[in-house]
Formats: sequence, structure tokens, C-alpha cells
Amino acid sequence: MSTRGKRLVEAMNKRGMKKQHALAYAVGVNESAVTRWKRDGPMSLENAMALCQTLDISLDWFLTGAGTMDRRTSPSKLDEDDSRLRSSFGRLCETMSARSKSLLIEFMDSMVPR
Repeated sequence: MSTRGKRLVEAMNKRGMKKQHALAYAVGVNESAVTRWKRDGPMSLENAMALCQTLDISLDWFLTGAGTMDRRTSPSKLDEDDSRLRSSFGRLCETMSARSKSLLIEFMDSMVPR
């Protein structure tokens, strides 16, 4: 099975994203973050979602290698789900203490395969 970093490189190539600084800019991170991701370094769920949206790839495929690279055939449903997830997550974060946020980030990072 390929690693998440190899899937990232594959997706970049298939989507014509040849420059990692362009991807970094589109996702809103430093180029060094993309370098770390290519090496299977840690990645937040928020960044994984943004990356998948930018490259128009399946989050399941990117994180686990399951299924196909292409997003589901119903983009409107996926966009709706993404929007609802981000909205719910944003509301949750507004109610959390800094310590709780830190623990949640650690937990989410532990769930993303390296």
C-alpha cells in the first residue's frame, strides 16, 4: 500500500500541480508543510480537507488509500457535507478552552496515517 506522502505526490502529478509552492499557497500553508506532508509528516484534519478540496481528491483515498483518488460522483453532496462538517467543527472550537483544542488537535493528528 502506498503512503499518504506518495498519494499526495500522485495527486499533484495527476492534477497538474507541478510546483509545491503553488499547492502550499492554495491550501494556505508554508511550502515547508507540503514538504513534510510528502514525507508522511503530521497534518491536521483541516489541512487534509483543504488539500483534498484543492486537488479535488477523495479524503478517504488520501488518508487511507481506500477507494479511488477521484471525489464522489456527487460533488454537491460532498460540498454540502464538507460545509456542514466545517461549520460544526467551527462551532465546537468556539466553545473549547485552549487546552481542549490542543488535546483535540493531538488526537486528530494521531488519527491521520503517517
